[in-house]
Amino acid sequence: MHDYDFSQRPIARAVAVWGLAAVFYLYELMLLVSPSVMYDDLGRAFGTTSEELGSLAAFYYYAYAPMQIPVGILMDRFGPRILLTLACLCCVIGCLIFGHAELLWQAQLGRFVMGIGGSFAVVGCLKLASLWFPVNRFALLTGLMVAVGMMGGVFGQAPVAKLVMWQGWRETMVMGASLGAVLMVLIWIVMRDHPSGIPIKSFRLQHQASASHFIHELWTVVKIPQVWIASLYAGLMFVPTTGFGQLWGVPYFSDRFVIEKDAAGLMVSMIFFGWAVGGPFYGWFSDKIGRRKWPMGVAALLTFCVMTAILYAPLDTTGIKVMMFLLGASSSGFILAFSIVREINAPMLTGTAIGLINTLNNLSGALAQPVVGVLLDRQSKGVLLEGQPMFSVEQYNNALLFLPICLLVALLLIPFIKETYCRPLVTRLEV
Repeated sequence: MHDYDFSQRPIARAVAVWGLAAVFYLYELMLLVSPSVMYDDLGRAFGTTSEELGSLAAFYYYAYAPMQIPVGILMDRFGPRILLTLACLCCVIGCLIFGHAELLWQAQLGRFVMGIGGSFAVVGCLKLASLWFPVNRFALLTGLMVAVGMMGGVFGQAPVAKLVMWQGWRETMVMGASLGAVLMVLIWIVMRDHPSGIPIKSFRLQHQASASHFIHELWTVVKIPQVWIASLYAGLMFVPTTGFGQLWGVPYFSDRFVIEKDAAGLMVSMIFFGWAVGGPFYGWFSDKIGRRKWPMGVAALLTFCVMTAILYAPLDTTGIKVMMFLLGASSSGFILAFSIVREINAPMLTGTAIGLINTLNNLSGALAQPVVGVLLDRQSKGVLLEGQPMFSVEQYNNALLFLPICLLVALLLIPFIKETYCRPLVTRLEV
């Protein structure tokens, strides 16, 4: 399939198919970050501690992270169209369960079902990129996917905070389910697995072969040390977004600057604007200079410095917005790790390879959110407001020190990453 002449397929159709998958990524990210602006409401509804709230939010990742390798194998076997349609349905069902939950375990179940659906977004979008576009566009498309998807992070902050304040968090989740239902129908109608110029028989034979040898294919990916190093780097670089941008940033800024949660949500959303700019830039710049490794090193160093400044520098609200933008712009450099994994694996293993790196990448969310909650609860002195524990800025800073430590480890991994020079190192799968 890598010998297909991509210039023969309709570019508008390719953009529409890939773009719809990117919109699904936007939608699932909006669901992912939404608990950050429901912090107080969820605490009152379910009587949670900070650790329990972190765990509730992380239930999305408890499904999302372990699903990535199975999702990759399924994508390689069945194709994105049917799987992304069913994934969107899972998100709709999860929203309805979460919005109608009366007990904590029911809310956790809702988040878990959402995570199952959301787990197909990144792999599906990147699988379509590999099927509809040449390999030298993969890094750019990864960046553009991040740009589109991170707008979901923006919408999931201040706009959703407004909806929660006006309509309530339960009604907001029902609205999210309605939006997902519309998107599900569009995916089924518009999306196709591959350009029509690829012979259907050949395409199916390749997938039958990959299905019959999926254990061998998975082993082919996991036995490569560079896959694990690049994946660990990506996961550590994603920690500021998962641990701060997707949950703890809103309550932290609300207490630090004594502002409403919608204003704090606007501050946090700047990280996603930064991602929208930085993701495409890193992809374009890396392709332009023909290097992956040193831009990843620069990204890790900048992200460490910016995250440290956000927590400990005497910044006002304007300064925080600028630094949150820079946090997103710098940390988005981790997308180049996806390109490395793509380039060191055969084209037919794109789904499996991307699934593996996205597993470790999103384990950071499953780890960071409850870890920060645990570190906060250990400092709790029993000060309550409306039944919820109150924390000082110093206590928040102590707990959030976990984030720059992760970034420092990511920086230390750079010498162990091998340069691919933006070229595919494997062109076919040996079976």
